[in-house]
Amino acid sequence: MSRTWTIATREFRRTVLTKAFFIGAVAIPVFFVAVSIAADLFLKPTIHPLDGKLAVSGGGVHFVEALQMALQDERDDAKEAAPSPTPRGGAADVIADAVEAAAKKEARGDRPDTSELQLIDETTTDPTALRGGVRDGTWVAAIIVTPSADGVHPTLELIVPPSAPRSHVELLEDATRTAAVDARLLDKGLQPAEIRSLVARPRVRTVRLDTVGGERTEAEWTRWVIPVLVMGLIWMTTLTGGNYLLTSTIEEKSSKVIEVLLSACGPGELIHGKIIGFGMVTMLMLAMYAAVAAVILTLLAVVDLISLTELFVSGACMIMAYLMIASMMAGAGAAVSDLTEAQTLMGPVMIVLMLPLLLIPVVTEDPGGIVATVATFIPPMTPFILVLRVTAAVEPLPWWEVVGALIFGFGAAAGMVWAAGRVFRVGILMQGKPPSPRELLRWIRYR
Repeated sequence: MSRTWTIATREFRRTVLTKAFFIGAVAIPVFFVAVSIAADLFLKPTIHPLDGKLAVSGGGVHFVEALQMALQDERDDAKEAAPSPTPRGGAADVIADAVEAAAKKEARGDRPDTSELQLIDETTTDPTALRGGVRDGTWVAAIIVTPSADGVHPTLELIVPPSAPRSHVELLEDATRTAAVDARLLDKGLQPAEIRSLVARPRVRTVRLDTVGGERTEAEWTRWVIPVLVMGLIWMTTLTGGNYLLTSTIEEKSSKVIEVLLSACGPGELIHGKIIGFGMVTMLMLAMYAAVAAVILTLLAVVDLISLTELFVSGACMIMAYLMIASMMAGAGAAVSDLTEAQTLMGPVMIVLMLPLLLIPVVTEDPGGIVATVATFIPPMTPFILVLRVTAAVEPLPWWEVVGALIFGFGAAAGMVWAAGRVFRVGILMQGKPPSPRELLRWIRYR
């Protein structure tokens, strides 16, 4: 056991105490976060005001009036974007309010100032002359409205100069479409603002009752976002740790370093030490990402999005997933001589590991369904499907089912580690053509 632990600490230090690990696991995430913040603060596009004379041809008085209303600055947006004065209390509502406010703030920030824009009715002016005026700068733009045969759906044409920025064009297009609809309402004696207020879709606050008489606020997006984030974090970190193990094994085998290591310890001690060492590397990466997530949830006061039971099951699933992936990576690394051969051998394994991602919609929709239940007991999908089910379930899964899945999963992981050790013992010193699946089975049965 002492030699196993020595190998584990060697692999951990050899991986973590390197510039490559620091850059890949720490520096790059921090760099991207810093770049994102800097881009949001300093690299925002400059939105120039939309000022000058805007020619309007056709459409009538109501169209010009509606266009003026559509183009004016909506200073009430700030009030609409403010958080609700009534405490909502639920984590889902807090995040939903924050996202909605940020979206409205972003939309206001990209809106050109139209306070100096003048609308001038040029219905009597020839359209060719309007185009010439836009080209020589007399008009900042021109809108030509051609009545239709039914008198309800006119043809709208926006004429802009060659140098018109995208923000100006989008604003004029939106305002023109809105004005056409509002003018139609004004012609019928209706007030567009009142109509929009009447047809506005209200926000629904969903309250889900539980079986013991309690209730909690729920947002539909949290039922799949949280499970996907938790499973994705486990999938990414365990696969990264497994890849470290695969690369290390192949490099040491091709450079003959493995022969020196085997002269000081047995194959079982070596593979177990490698799995434990890179497991500590995986836990370190997971701890860094989890710490960032915990800080974000704490700042948003939404730590109730995931319970302690779900955290415990997620941690157990992470260990289980790593043992399964690490055993496959260690076995593949011992059976081949270079990375090219390893990629060929790992092809079917990666297809199996991609299945949990494909089953996300099915499992999150019905965590207790037959597909989710059966997939839970198919290794190596067990840890990923189980954590999806536990975090996505509206009502907690039966405790005996969760405990049974954990026992089965860790039993399967132990069996996979044992099989990887058998392959490792036979193939670690072999060179040449990589083994076929049938040969791998013979290695496992070999005594």
